[in-house]
Amino acid sequence: VQDLMVEYGSGGLFTSRKATAFKAVKGVSFDVRRGEIFGLVGESGCGKTTVANTIAGLVTQSAGSIDFQGTALGGRRERSVRQSLQMVFQDPYSALNPRLRINAAIAEPILFYKLASNGEEARQDAKTLLEAVGLPADAGARFAHAFSGGQRQRIAIARALGPHPSLLICDEPTSALDVSVQAQLLNLLKDLRDLAGL
Repeated sequence: VQDLMVEYGSGGLFTSRKATAFKAVKGVSFDVRRGEIFGLVGESGCGKTTVANTIAGLVTQSAGSIDFQGTALGGRRERSVRQSLQMVFQDPYSALNPRLRINAAIAEPILFYKLASNGEEARQDAKTLLEAVGLPADAGARFAHAFSGGQRQRIAIARALGPHPSLLICDEPTSALDVSVQAQLLNLLKDLRDLAGL
């Protein structure tokens, strides 16, 4: 990431007024290497989530550059790049579709990126991912509301790992969790980094 800038325009309902831009992020630069855990620290509202969302392709940068594995990233991402960059969001309660059983939620990106030849194979992969994040394979038969915040965040991590990403972007994945659960989740992420080379 080199000299990243993200601006949000404003003008609202009064289009005759001159729009003023709010600079959410200005001049952010850093490198993340394979196998490295990189933390972006700052006070609330300083733009950490905006940086994460921009790298993930959810927000368009106003200036600067993002280079990922030799590819310059802009607004529209190639399928292979989207697959390689996955995100774990801050709120485990709204990160999962309440209408999908957990197996279906985890299998969804696996099927989207054609990493399984059929639905049954994707569901088997989902069970393996659930076990990898410390949940029983039969947890996949339940809906998201049946789980605690820490368990939901584990499920969100399993879902993000489904497409076999190279870079896992975590937007404060432990902030909504109890202190003891936070430590477990951070240890899990470290173990997954070592196992998968994220």
